[in-house]
Amino acid sequence: MIELPGVDRIRTQDPNNHLHCRKAQLLAYAGSRTAWSDLLMYGALGSTSDVYRHCYLHGRDRWAFDTPYVTDGDLRLLGFEVLSAERVDLDTFESGLAGFLSAGQPVLFYAPRNHFPYWVEFMGRTGTVREEYGLLHSFLVCGAGPDGVLLVDNTADDHEYAPLMVGWDVLRDGYAREPERWFTGCSTVRQASGPDREGFEAAYRAFLAGFRDGFELYDVVGDNLVMERASADATYRSPGVNSMALLAGSRALFRRFLARTGHGEQVRTAYARIAQLATVLSDRVGAFQAGLHALSADQIRRGLAHLRLSEQRAARLLVDEAAGLPQILPAAASVR
Repeated sequence: MIELPGVDRIRTQDPNNHLHCRKAQLLAYAGSRTAWSDLLMYGALGSTSDVYRHCYLHGRDRWAFDTPYVTDGDLRLLGFEVLSAERVDLDTFESGLAGFLSAGQPVLFYAPRNHFPYWVEFMGRTGTVREEYGLLHSFLVCGAGPDGVLLVDNTADDHEYAPLMVGWDVLRDGYAREPERWFTGCSTVRQASGPDREGFEAAYRAFLAGFRDGFELYDVVGDNLVMERASADATYRSPGVNSMALLAGSRALFRRFLARTGHGEQVRTAYARIAQLATVLSDRVGAFQAGLHALSADQIRRGLAHLRLSEQRAARLLVDEAAGLPQILPAAASVR
C-alpha cells in the first residue's frame, strides 16, 4: 500500500461548504502542506454581482460557482504546481497512479458520484434530488494498493474530510458503465517552492484597486424570501440559500486571510463580525426556506440590511487602510 504522508492533516478549510469540490480539495491539501494556505483567500470578497448572476439569473448552485479565489495561478504563488492530463483511460490511470503517489503527489479525477456507494448513501441521507445523483464529482486519491484506492472526501455530516478505501472493482465497474465520463479533468499537485510574498502582495493590491461593490445582493435575498419558500424546489437549490452560502463562505475565508496581513484591529474585527453574521443569516435563510421554525421574513430582512451596511463600511475601511500601508503581507523571511 502506497499512502501519502500527512493524510490525516487534510482537513476542511471551508466550514461553510461553499466551494466547488475540486477547489475545496486543493485548498484542504494545500492547508495540510503549508501554514500559509490562507494567502490563497486574498480575493475571497469577490463580486456580489457575480454571485447574483450565477444564483439568480442562471439558477445555478453554489458548488458550480467559479470563485475568483483558490485558482491555479494563486496556487503557483503559494508554491504549488497543478499538472493536468485532462482525460485518461482506466489502464493509463491504473498504471500511472503508483508513480505519482510514490513521488508524494495526490491524484485528482472526475467521475459520476452515483457510481460510488458511499456517495449514494450520502445523497440519500441529505435529500439530493434524483436528477443530480449522476453529476460529476472530483475525487482526491491519496493512496493505492492491491485492493483499492485511498480517497479523501468530505461526505460526513459536518463536511470534514476523512480517508475512505474504495475497491478497484468500484472504479472498474463504474468505468465500464460510462467510460466517457470517468477520469476526466485528471491532475496532480506538486509542491515546488515556498510562498511568493511579493506576488501575493501585488495580487492583493490589484484586487483592492478593482474592488467596487454596493452589496445589493443582500436586498435581493430579502426581497425574494417568501417567493422562494413557496416554490416546490429542494431547499439547497434556492437562489437565496446558495447566495448566502457563497457570501458566508467567502467572508469566513477572507477573515482568515486578514489574520496573515498587516491590517489593523479595526478592519480585522469588522470582517470577523461580518463573517459571523453572514454565517448566522445563511443558516436562518436556509431554515426559512425549509419551512422550519425560524425568524420571520421581516426579521431576516432587517439582519440582511444591517449586514449590507456593515459590508459597505468595512470595505471603505479596508481599501483606505491598505492604501496607507507600505507593506501588507509579512516579510519574505518570515514566510515558510
